[in-house]
Amino acid sequence: MLNLVRCWILLSTLLVSAGWILSALHQLNRGGYAVVLALAGSAAIIWQRKARWQPRKTPTQLWRKFQKRFRRPAPLLFLALALMTLTSGALYNSINGDSMAYRIPRVFHWLAREQWHWISTFDSRMNIAATGFEWLCAPVILFTRTDGFLFLINWISYLMLPGLIFTVFTELQVRSRVAWWWMWLLSSGWCFVLQASSDMNDSFAAIYALAAVGLALRARRKNSTTDLWLSMLAAALVTGTKQTNLPLLGLWLIAAWPAFRLSGVRPLTTIAVIVTSLLVSVLPVSLFNYQFFGNWCPPNAPGLEALGKSFQLDSPFWGMVGNAFCIPVQNLMPPFFPWSEAWNAMMDRFVQTPFGSHFSSFEQFGLLGHGVSQINAGVGLGVCLMLLLSIATARRFRSKIITKSNRRLSIAWVLRLAPWALLLVFMAKVGTYSNARQLAAYYPFLLPIFLAGSGYPDVVRRIWWQRACLAVMSLTVAMLVVARDRPLFPAQTISAWVQCKNLQGNLVSRAMLSFRARFLIQEERNYLKVILPPGEKTVGFVAAIGHNEAAMWLPFGRRRVERLLVKDPPENSQPSAFATS
Repeated sequence: MLNLVRCWILLSTLLVSAGWILSALHQLNRGGYAVVLALAGSAAIIWQRKARWQPRKTPTQLWRKFQKRFRRPAPLLFLALALMTLTSGALYNSINGDSMAYRIPRVFHWLAREQWHWISTFDSRMNIAATGFEWLCAPVILFTRTDGFLFLINWISYLMLPGLIFTVFTELQVRSRVAWWWMWLLSSGWCFVLQASSDMNDSFAAIYALAAVGLALRARRKNSTTDLWLSMLAAALVTGTKQTNLPLLGLWLIAAWPAFRLSGVRPLTTIAVIVTSLLVSVLPVSLFNYQFFGNWCPPNAPGLEALGKSFQLDSPFWGMVGNAFCIPVQNLMPPFFPWSEAWNAMMDRFVQTPFGSHFSSFEQFGLLGHGVSQINAGVGLGVCLMLLLSIATARRFRSKIITKSNRRLSIAWVLRLAPWALLLVFMAKVGTYSNARQLAAYYPFLLPIFLAGSGYPDVVRRIWWQRACLAVMSLTVAMLVVARDRPLFPAQTISAWVQCKNLQGNLVSRAMLSFRARFLIQEERNYLKVILPPGEKTVGFVAAIGHNEAAMWLPFGRRRVERLLVKDPPENSQPSAFATS
């Protein structure tokens, strides 16, 4: 598993750094990527021959290992989740608001110009947001001419999640039996599962964060300079995915500090790795943000206020207080929440009160949706309840004997405690309505402080606890079947039948209406492809939030879409066709 993770880190580093380098050379095209991939393939072949690397196991042995591993219920349920997310990702295009509005459209703009560039747009998120995930998307779109395969980036990352959780948990002194059960349970967390079939970039970063800490600890234990370098690259990739992940860099610094002595073994290679790490990190975007706005992460960039987006809170103290309420509420929300309208109205009234005014800088304080989706999902109700149940039960089995080694300050102890301090930093600064989702990369590090206790091995041995764990994972399987974003049952047919029968006012009709919204978005996307003149090479696009822009680019290479602003001079507003949103 670690070899696969190492390859993933190297591939991600290659594609992100290639994106910036090819942009600087104005060669962000198929030819440029072909040269990069050819050079990388040649280097891999040369390394394999020099190292005389051979697979440790034959395909037959790997198949037997696979059968043995997935014979038990927990791994089998994870396999079911992996296959279901693969199916839903292949069946449906993503309707995630952020991806549709700015993340995927800006990739089309870069590829059309054959370089990264500052896009003239009302929605400044197209320019100021970190670009790590988008640089992985660029070659996929370029060679397939569609955005339909982007979910595979998240899906491949999801397959590595259980093994990395086990590695990090055991490095942080969680017992192997406890880590084994929780690597499957935590991997069934709703934010990880729902995003495995999407083009979102929250849970995607968890792989880099876990690899950064796990490889750094392994480098110290094994005296491996290679693992130290890879952990450095993984830590840089974490920051390059989202600015909100920047506090996680502190975990890598703590884990890698004892291994820094290894960096002097091959100083020139270490310098090269440091330079590459800076290139794939958030630094390039931060420099451009500072150049255009005078701030590395401009909280008041043009367009953000008009869009109602609040990325930075007015008061760190009230940010922590408000998030201490919002994040647990979002994580404990049931799969379906039909009372969301009444709840949100109550939250709106609360913000108007003298005490509630302290939370007015939140994007939408306390907002909850009609149900759990990829846009708002945290780790999930089931995992949270299992953690609370485990903590309460472990008190009965906890040893009262405290040994000298338990009292000694260690790297593992600091790494178990530090994520909670970094969580406070996040809570003090970030006030979006979907903070539970944006914490996806943080969740695996928040659990070891509890699970490293002495009573948990006894807890996970209990048959009732194991059955509860399997029930929680089964709930996630069932939730995937009826997921609003990607239902795995004939939701469109049933929704049409409900509408035909004019069933109104009941829970079934309201639930089917939520499914209908997904298909309306898909119909609108298909409609745009039809109405645009097929021979037009350039389309002018006027919008505040361009949710429909990606559809106008497809298939990529057929036409070019230009975003226009009201203040643009007439000579910039002469494309042969126009679209509005």
